[in-house]
Amino acid sequence: MKTNMFILSMVLLLLVFNACQKEELSEIAINRTILAYMAADNDLSYDAFENLQQMERGFSETGVRLIVFFDQADENPCLAEIHPDKDVIVKSYPELNSANSDVLGSVIRDVIDLYPAQEYGLILWSHGSSWMPAGSILRSFGNDSGTRMNIPDLAENLPVKFNFILFDACLMGSVEVAYELKDKTDYIIASSTETVYTGFPYEQVIPRLIQPRIDFNAVAQSYFDYYNSQQGAYQSATVSVIDTRYLSDLASGMKQLCENNPVNLQTFDRTSVQRLDVYEEQYVFDLLDFTDKLFPNANKTDFIAQLNKTVLYKNHTSRFLMAYDINTYCGLSCYIPLADRNDLNTYYKTLKWYNDAGLNYLF
Repeated sequence: MKTNMFILSMVLLLLVFNACQKEELSEIAINRTILAYMAADNDLSYDAFENLQQMERGFSETGVRLIVFFDQADENPCLAEIHPDKDVIVKSYPELNSANSDVLGSVIRDVIDLYPAQEYGLILWSHGSSWMPAGSILRSFGNDSGTRMNIPDLAENLPVKFNFILFDACLMGSVEVAYELKDKTDYIIASSTETVYTGFPYEQVIPRLIQPRIDFNAVAQSYFDYYNSQQGAYQSATVSVIDTRYLSDLASGMKQLCENNPVNLQTFDRTSVQRLDVYEEQYVFDLLDFTDKLFPNANKTDFIAQLNKTVLYKNHTSRFLMAYDINTYCGLSCYIPLADRNDLNTYYKTLKWYNDAGLNYLF
């Protein structure tokens, strides 16, 4: 009888132990789900595959789920759960347009249903061109058979607020993009310039993103260190970490400058401002350098203080693609209107940054 009771007690103890283990594992498992949305049905297909392999090599089983939506040229899209050195396809999709914001929202909802978590991270991987509208000569975000996604549409179709959004795409570290997304994420990691086709070094980045507490500055530092160690044109990078909580205050500071210091933008010399793109007709400039040059005699103390709260980390190489020097970089880019681009200027006036930052006082 004692033996039977002992065996019964041990069985019950094991059942409780296993239940506790499962409960603990469940609690760990729902801590964070990261989705890498790779819109690569374009000329970046091979580079996307290389980055996917890097993600596998950088991943380890920590209780954080890393899920990849992979849309590659000539292949049907799929959703895969990443494990060390392999991935497991959990859902296949018919041919679709991954540069459509409705598709993005639908994929995110699929991931939330399959991998509910306490918090979510999002990697947006594709072509990019800051806030520029689809249909312009540039790309905005994504490229699928020539289709692009406008940033306001992207923001509208994000069904949850993310802990972070990491843009592995060109020119997305702009104040206009960040401001559209300020209510959809706590942090943004992005480059204000173009990104070299090899993208983020995921073997170094993924281990940092799956830590219990993410050091976003270290994530950005990994990106900078990787490209700063390259040679020639490959030694090209800007990167920043944006705390979205302070973007509204930054807009208020900009609005105050615009209201109190009337200027004529038509006569402003755009070429005097630090450029952050390689296009002959420049679109992307350093926000603080623009503000300094536009309001040379104004008191910018409050604006700079808000900028320093907003930008947690920033870094840059000394040159970019052997095309121009980077002499100053505040961590956010901005647009300066072009007199002969009414199409861009008209669209720009629909953006939240334009309206909240008082840019209507300038143009």
